[in-house]
Amino acid sequence: MTTPTDAVPLISGLSSIADAYDGLLVDLWGCLHNGIEPYAAAVGVLLRFKRRGGRVILLSNAPRGDGPVMEQLTRMGVPDQAWDAIMTAGLAVRLELEEGLDPWFAGLGRRYYHVGTDKDAGLLDGLDYERVASVAEADFVLCCGIRRSGETLDDIMPELEPALARGLPMACTNPDRFVLRGPLRELCAGSIAAEYAARGGDMRQEGKPFPAVYRRCSDLLGGMAREKILAIGDGIETDILGARDAGIDAVWITGGLPANTWGVAPEAMPPQDRVTQACAEHGVRPRAVMPLLAW
Repeated sequence: MTTPTDAVPLISGLSSIADAYDGLLVDLWGCLHNGIEPYAAAVGVLLRFKRRGGRVILLSNAPRGDGPVMEQLTRMGVPDQAWDAIMTAGLAVRLELEEGLDPWFAGLGRRYYHVGTDKDAGLLDGLDYERVASVAEADFVLCCGIRRSGETLDDIMPELEPALARGLPMACTNPDRFVLRGPLRELCAGSIAAEYAARGGDMRQEGKPFPAVYRRCSDLLGGMAREKILAIGDGIETDILGARDAGIDAVWITGGLPANTWGVAPEAMPPQDRVTQACAEHGVRPRAVMPLLAW
């Protein structure tokens, strides 16, 4: 782990540090794929790491279960030999509701109003929960994201005003604020949830950077020592901050949202001063930074 006074190393490939780790927690969107197609070099990294005896957990803030994510990866052409297990923010919420161990989740009630696309509406299928058609019928709001491309908070928040007025809690299944879908920057559930909380709503999130999802990943890795686990992702507020709080090393991938924000090419080595500034602002020191996941 680098110290606060160190410049974060900029590397071109994972091979320079891979020998120190036995397990990877790998983000999907912006790291393994762009929402449309996979990054071939990133897939190659996972296959190579596994051939060396390592274990790979795909850790995504997707607002759906592991099954739909697996199906999406298969459609993209990502081989299932590239990972050992998948954990998502949506699955983490489902497990909390199914297990009923957390008092906040256990006290939500059984009727929920869903905010998101139809493909994410089945997250709680098979559990003793009922999706309702209006906020007036609901015990809580299940926020999975926008319903259609291009929606903004101005489009979404008016329908949630009655939920705020009734004091309905919101369970957010994706803490990400934004995502790049190909070249387009789109709103995620985390932005909706943050606005809901800012307006006084009772809101909880699962997924990165929150600790519970890392405990679930540790279980999937068989209790592997933290110093042998490396997280890889492009979200400094999610992947990198979450890894810091979980006590594990991280590699920050800057070719997705960061490169888009900085106005640099995805494959370009990020400016050291921008990296230093961003890390200082968020109080993180990743093990290394690289533009795209490559060996």
